[in-house]
Amino acid sequence: MSETRADSVAVKIDNMLISLSSTPSNPSMFRVGDNLRSINPEAYDPEIIAIGPFHRRKPNLQNMEQHKARYLQLFLQRRKESSVERYVTTIRHLEDRARKCYAEDIKLKEDEFVEMLILDGCFIIEFLYMFQHEDRRDGDDPIFQYGHIQSHLFHDLMVFENQIPFFIIDHLFNMIKINNGDNINSLIRPLLENGIFPVDDLPEVPIDGHHLLGIVHDIQCSSFAKITFHKESGGPDNVPNIISAVELKEAGISFKKSEDKRLFHIEFNNKAIIIPEWEISDSTESMFRNLIAYEYYLTGSPQKYVTDYVFFLHCLVHSPEDAKLLRCYGIISNFLGSDKMVYNLINKLGMNIIISGKFSYSNIFNIVNNHCGHIWNIRMATLRRKYLNSPWALISVFAASFLLTLAILQTTFAILSYRNDLKKGN
Repeated sequence: MSETRADSVAVKIDNMLISLSSTPSNPSMFRVGDNLRSINPEAYDPEIIAIGPFHRRKPNLQNMEQHKARYLQLFLQRRKESSVERYVTTIRHLEDRARKCYAEDIKLKEDEFVEMLILDGCFIIEFLYMFQHEDRRDGDDPIFQYGHIQSHLFHDLMVFENQIPFFIIDHLFNMIKINNGDNINSLIRPLLENGIFPVDDLPEVPIDGHHLLGIVHDIQCSSFAKITFHKESGGPDNVPNIISAVELKEAGISFKKSEDKRLFHIEFNNKAIIIPEWEISDSTESMFRNLIAYEYYLTGSPQKYVTDYVFFLHCLVHSPEDAKLLRCYGIISNFLGSDKMVYNLINKLGMNIIISGKFSYSNIFNIVNNHCGHIWNIRMATLRRKYLNSPWALISVFAASFLLTLAILQTTFAILSYRNDLKKGN
């Protein structure tokens, strides 16, 4: 009996091993784990449209399915085609490669999976194309009749769990391209304009981009990556946190708004931390959370530029007073409302994140901590905090100093007069 049971276990394990892929895949699309999702689950969910397999069955996203079919029809009309046969043939050849981009086993049959890739890919292309070409829009299209729908769609295209492989979009785009001037770089411009900071010059799309979110991430981080490539950086274990913005100001470190529009380019010069302006709005948290999630699962690169930036601001902003200080310097542009709301957002963004193995701002942290470590700077900070933090306190200090000086002068004159009297007596 036991031998038979052992044989059944062996068969089960053998079948499990046979079903495993002979070569491990390198997925780029994951479900966000509880460690990140627990802080704000809604930030990782699409609002009105499902792209890819993770959210496609949700009832609240089904209304957009008819728009996908309608946009596929427009997709074909641009090529004056009546059938999707050649697109199905092309994507079917890419189906296995596309499946391996997902970190979990996708339970869709081959036909369902290919259908999903075509509908989702064509919708993305048509939406981004028509967003930039008003003459291509249907006057009755509700997506372009209501601005809030477009905002929801841009949000959903930047959700980490709401992606399809970029090579699918690239293949479909190249198959329907009508004008030689059409290129994939110009197609994704609206996503960059709605990104974490504006991009003036349209860059080349990375040929190895994982998906739309990953491409926006790579483009927006590329210039900063070139700067930090040759800099020596420290790991998270040997870079102590810096104190808050208010405390740094008291310790003699000032803040300046940088003229650089690239968000991550933070510098330290002449006892001043120079930081580009950060516009914080209702869409900020979701965008940053999904970029952080992308970096969280990114392999092959030790640098997490968005995560490092958020950690830097998380260290600076310990209270609404810190948020107010940075706002007054023009570093934070607050479209949320109160300074407390900005503090809460930055505080939550900094929870449960893992910074780079080589922290991007370790040099600034070290310089700031060395400055704050000098005893004279600490004493001056204490003096300013206790005695020079208001006009009345300042007047009191000057008055006390003046009276002390008078007392010293009076004592000095008395001693000198006494010595003169002694000399005359002799």
